[in-house]
Amino acid sequence: MHKNIPIITVTCTRDLPLLELQAQSINLYLDKNCPVWIIVNEENTAPWFDYFNKHIKDYYNNHNLSILTLHDFDGEWFHWTPNAINPWAIGWETQQILKLAIATKISSVGYLVLDSQNFLIKSWSHNNFDLDEYKVPYRKSSVFSMPIEIWNQYAKWLDFRPRPPNRYGISITTPMFLHTDLVKGLIDLKGGLRAFSKWFKFATNIKSEFILYALWVIKNNALEKCHQQIDDYASPYLRDCNTAEEFTAFINFLGVHDPHRWASINHRAWGNMTADQYNQLCIKLKDYNLTPNFDSYRKEYIDLKF
Repeated sequence: MHKNIPIITVTCTRDLPLLELQAQSINLYLDKNCPVWIIVNEENTAPWFDYFNKHIKDYYNNHNLSILTLHDFDGEWFHWTPNAINPWAIGWETQQILKLAIATKISSVGYLVLDSQNFLIKSWSHNNFDLDEYKVPYRKSSVFSMPIEIWNQYAKWLDFRPRPPNRYGISITTPMFLHTDLVKGLIDLKGGLRAFSKWFKFATNIKSEFILYALWVIKNNALEKCHQQIDDYASPYLRDCNTAEEFTAFINFLGVHDPHRWASINHRAWGNMTADQYNQLCIKLKDYNLTPNFDSYRKEYIDLKF
């Protein structure tokens, strides 16, 4: 497998504490030969860089880090009107587009997309997979947890009728490998990034860059040509932390299975967990030499649904 496949994180000012935990884990566990790209999804990037330079930057000293911003991409989003009810709405849309748009900036056969919520708990080198030169991994899932409406709407736009999503079993959550040429082909289908970004915003009511990508792979019969299945490397995931059972299951499952190298804690879960749960989690993550820094975040947290 090519040795220059990067990991890509699209992040924003709100998610800097999540990025800080991810950066700690990268410093400890990520193969030093793996390039790291960060895309700052903010029009005003100054607050982001101020915090990043003071608290996070040094964690990447042993890795080749590249940072891009929203302004490095010729998207259509600068004409979009912010939502007065949900100020995160445009950012939620643009971060999905940026995970695809980065394909226009890199030369590797593929890339591993992260959210800020993803972090490593064990050593990781995706260059060690025994894959063909032109393939990237995928992990299999028997569950499709997204609204079927998204799947059907994108299939209609792509002009084909796929089988139900669980018949393909492609996991559509981060960390997720994307094949660069396939993504470029998807963007070019709409005439370039500016036209693609406008199409993405208005094509569906609910959006998912990964469902769109999965359907594009299927339409092109490219799953086996461009991807190869490997063991599930990413679990568990704490999404909301609305119940004690959900939190306990996450704590008990973290690090149990050896193939699981990546874990995920959503911003909602950090905000919703009780003080006691937060302390339990901090103690648990010490086993992996990780130190969450969410005290201020939790005090200011507001759960905006999007």
